Amino acid sequence: MYYLSMKNALRVSVVIASHRPDMVGLLLDSLQVQKNARSGFEVIIVTDYPNGTLQQNYPDCLWLLFADNSISKKRNAGVSIARGAYVAFIDDDCIAASDWIEQGVAYLDSHPETTAVEGATSIAPDPAYSAAATREYRRLEKPGFRTNNLFFRTARFRAVGGFDERFTVQREDVDLAFTCFEQGYRIDYCRDLRVTHRFRSGEKWDLLKNSWNRRFDPLLYKKHPGRYIKTIGSPLPPSQAVLLLLHILLLLAIGRRRAAAVIAAINAVLASLLGLRRTGLRPFSSKKWMLETLQLLVAPFVVIAALAYGWAVISRKKRPSRRRPSSIQISNPIR
Repeated sequence: MYYLSMKNALRVSVVIASHRPDMVGLLLDSLQVQKNARSGFEVIIVTDYPNGTLQQNYPDCLWLLFADNSISKKRNAGVSIARGAYVAFIDDDCIAASDWIEQGVAYLDSHPETTAVEGATSIAPDPAYSAAATREYRRLEKPGFRTNNLFFRTARFRAVGGFDERFTVQREDVDLAFTCFEQGYRIDYCRDLRVTHRFRSGEKWDLLKNSWNRRFDPLLYKKHPGRYIKTIGSPLPPSQAVLLLLHILLLLAIGRRRAAAVIAAINAVLASLLGLRRTGLRPFSSKKWMLETLQLLVAPFVVIAALAYGWAVISRKKRPSRRRPSSIQISNPIR
């Protein structure tokens, strides 16, 4: 029994907010082989999908069925029943290194002044994906308080109020980090705390999805204006900012055919080149190239619409009170 050994005190509660039943199995396999000689741990998986088969395959996990796809609500629900002194967050599309638990516990044990520690993320090489697709995933290797590899002191996580559940799919991790800093808490980074991030197939509209997720930036800015400007700066990546400027110039040039034609040509060429960069040359797919180019042309408008929506709706909502949700169902309440 690897999640909780009678010989080891329970030190860590691993909380996984899962919505990918086809990917979570490999993560759980990596937790089965943890070098946990000194650290007993439990695994709490909060899903928004039926988990009968998975529960049979991994009966030592605590499976929670939660009727909401909000990642913040799932994680808060998991922490609400966690028993470990430390809570470890990891995503279902990641694989933990064999000493992941050991390293997280050792770091927090030896740094009592630290509230949380973020680990290093590496991208799993996959020959099925082009070098360009791999490069897009490389952004996940940069430190950013990401909850796909984060250990927290449970008491302090609860003290700061956990995740703000208004952030349903993005920015919840950055918001939590900013809140910790403003309350005088410290978050460190440890390269020895390692997970591997896998590729996700079937996300052809990923750029537009990420653009629409910028709807949470107004709330993040409203809560932490100084830190937002210093750390993030702008919700628009530089390439999209340039394309948006060209779109605006094109609108202003309506009625001047020659100027409009020149701006439209520049816009199309730039979007095509950026689309080619995202697609890659080996192997080259004209269909994917056209899809990426189209997304690049549309993405600035999606970001503007997302920001307007976020400012008008999300940032005006009051933060919900932190109570254990009544909709949670514990599938195998073995304690």
